[in-house]
Amino acid sequence: MSESLRLLALVAPVTVATVLSSVAARTLVRRAPLSYTLVAIAVVASSVTVVDMVLLNHFMLLNPDHWAEITLVALYSLTAAVAAALIVGRTTDDAIRRLATTAQSLGNNDLEVRTGSLNASPELQLLGATLDRAAERLEFAIETERRIEGQRRDLMTSISHDLRTPLASIRATVEAINDGVVDDPQTVRRYAAEMLRSISALVDLVDDLYELSQLDARSVAADSRRLPFGEAIHRAADLCAHDAALRDVRVEVAVQDAGDATCSPKLIRVVQSLIDNAVRYTPRGGRVRVYAGADPASLRVSVEDNGHGIDPAQLHRVFEPFWRGDEARSTRGSGLGLALAQRIVEALGGRIEATSTPAVGSRFVVVLPS
Repeated sequence: MSESLRLLALVAPVTVATVLSSVAARTLVRRAPLSYTLVAIAVVASSVTVVDMVLLNHFMLLNPDHWAEITLVALYSLTAAVAAALIVGRTTDDAIRRLATTAQSLGNNDLEVRTGSLNASPELQLLGATLDRAAERLEFAIETERRIEGQRRDLMTSISHDLRTPLASIRATVEAINDGVVDDPQTVRRYAAEMLRSISALVDLVDDLYELSQLDARSVAADSRRLPFGEAIHRAADLCAHDAALRDVRVEVAVQDAGDATCSPKLIRVVQSLIDNAVRYTPRGGRVRVYAGADPASLRVSVEDNGHGIDPAQLHRVFEPFWRGDEARSTRGSGLGLALAQRIVEALGGRIEATSTPAVGSRFVVVLPS
C-alpha cells in the first residue's frame, strides 16, 4: 500500500468520528442536561481512540512497534472529543453571555430586554425562560405601580378640587356674615342655604369616598339579601325624582317581564347612580328612559338620555373616579357615582357598558346574572 493510501486509511476513521461526534454534540447540547453531555464527550474521546486503534491494528495499518505512530493516531483520535467539547463550550458560553447581558440590562432598568430562545442545554434554557418571565413580571409590576401612582395623583387632584370649591363658598359666605357685609334676615337666610348646599356636597363626597373605599367584592357577593327586581328599579327612580323635577327632566320607567325575579339591594345604588348621571347631563325639558327586564339567565337594565352625549375619545373614561364629561367640572356631584356603579356590578358578577353619540345622548346597560 502506498504511503498516501495508508495515511488516508489512518485519517478516514477519525474524520468520520469527528463529524459524527460534532453532529451528536449539537443535538445533545440542546436536548440533554449539561452533565450528560460532558459524560458523552468523555465516552466519545475514549471510545474513538480505542475503536480507532483496534480497527487500524486489525487491518494492519498500524505498526504496534512504532510508538510515535501510535501516539500520533491516539492524539488525532482525540480531535473528535475536542470538536464536540468546543461545540458544547462555545454554545454554553454564548448562552451564559446572553443571560449575563440580560441580567445586566435589567439591573440598568431596561425592562424590555429578553433573553429569548437559547441554543443551549435544558438547564440554561430553563434559566433563560425563568429570567424572561421574571423580567415580564417586573415590567408589569412597575408599569402597574406607575399607573397606580398616576391614578393616585389624579385622585388627589380631583379630591382637592372638589373639596376646595364648597369650602371656598362656605368661607366666603361666613366671612361676609361675620364681617357684617350682610345683615338683613333675607340675605342671611339665602347665604345659609348656600352654605347648606356646600355642606351637603361635602357630605356626599365624603360618603361616596367612604363607600368606594369600603366596597369589597366578597362582601357584596356574600350579601344574601334579595328584593323584587321591579321594586329596586322604581325605588332608584324615586330617589332621583326630586333632582329631576328641579331640572325639569322627565324620568320614564318601564319594567317588563320581571315576573318573580329578585336582585341584590345594591342594584338600587347602581340604577340611582345611572339615573342621577343621566339627569345631570340632560338639558332642561329633556327625558331619561329606564328600561328593565328579566329572563331565566339574566337581569338587564338600560338608562338612556337625550343629553349632549360623550366624546367617543373620552367614552372609555366614564367609569374612572372623579372623571366628568365637562372639563370645567361645573356640574354637581362627587364624580364617583359611575365608578361605584361599575364596582358593584362587577362584584355581583355582571357587567356594565356605556355607549354615546354626541348631540344625541348616552346609554348605559347593566347585565346581571339572575
